[in-house]
Amino acid sequence: MNWTPRVKPIKIRRLYRYARLGIYDDLLLHDVGWELYARCRDIATVADVYREGRVPCPKCRTKITRRIDPLFSKGEGGTHEHWFHCPHCAGRLLWRDCRQALRDIPRCFDCRAVLYKEVGLRCACGKTWSQEAYKQSVRTRVLLPCSHCLNLVRRPEPPAMERTVRMRKSSPALQCPKCQAVALHQHGNIECAACGYKRRWRDYRKSLKKKDEKLECSGCGYTFRWQTWRKSTRSLRTGNPRPAREFVKRWLRCRTPQQRMIQIDTLLQTLHGRGPLAPLFIDSGEHNIRQMLDDLAS
Repeated sequence: MNWTPRVKPIKIRRLYRYARLGIYDDLLLHDVGWELYARCRDIATVADVYREGRVPCPKCRTKITRRIDPLFSKGEGGTHEHWFHCPHCAGRLLWRDCRQALRDIPRCFDCRAVLYKEVGLRCACGKTWSQEAYKQSVRTRVLLPCSHCLNLVRRPEPPAMERTVRMRKSSPALQCPKCQAVALHQHGNIECAACGYKRRWRDYRKSLKKKDEKLECSGCGYTFRWQTWRKSTRSLRTGNPRPAREFVKRWLRCRTPQQRMIQIDTLLQTLHGRGPLAPLFIDSGEHNIRQMLDDLAS
């Protein structure tokens, strides 16, 4: 399936440079806006597949329902990472920035001195770690040095959810993977009374994600494999497709260059606030994208 490529950052920079001068380049607005629209539509399409289990045909985009019970939910999800400010230097960062800084340059958690790399890791203050113990500590600690000023900062608490997302429960009657008879989900297992098949429910769910399936389009007759289609969507998958859906809905209502610029800016500011989401839309490295969005917001 031909997915829309990510937007080139040079176009976005040029668009903002003109906008600051009060110039709205219709051609550039058209290019950037519709490229973002097509990308957002693809992201929303892929998200719908994982919510509903209906796969678009790569040729004609007809929706094909998977025969395997997908056990999907209707929740939109959300990013697990949020920006916060260091209380000491007011620097803006993500929690993974603190972790990555220690992976790049290991430092002592107490005195923040650079560690000596020998067989393990050793600090001048006398503390030592093995490589694995240090990595585990970086993953699990709630106090880490700020990547800007090296003062200790606490891992931020996730913001309160505005509403509870209810998961769609799958039907208690399922098809037995062994004999195709009716199986039941009960007591944390999937059980078949016909052949005696029994498996932990959690393992069964994992197997469904990995199971391949041949899909055939009723519209054009094209056949393809589920896992092949799934691999083609790696750069489009996200647990938080809401910004993409909102842009698709609002972009079509824009009638003037000013309205189009506002919608593009709204989307980019949303991506700026959710760091891990931006690389799905913009064709560049994560560090460069973050730097560009910081420049545009200043």
